[in-house]
Amino acid sequence: MKIAYLQCPTGIAGDMCLGALVDMGVPLEYLQQQLATLGLEPEYRLWAEAVRRNGQAATKVHVDLLWEAAPTTPR
Repeated sequence: MKIAYLQCPTGIAGDMCLGALVDMGVPLEYLQQQLATLGLEPEYRLWAEAVRRNGQAATKVHVDLLWEAAPTTPR
């Protein structure tokens, strides 16, 4: 088993974390299988693409919600 430590002193977004995992070699299919155990699979679609921004290459993982969110009322 390999262990990775993420040092994120200002936080990290979920899609950024997933992209980093895929870039490190975790197959997207494995992540999809693990997320499927939550029973939320019909509610989202997970996909990835290679991107290049400001000369740096990365993997962007998209999480598309497949349902309309209920409108929220500002407090």
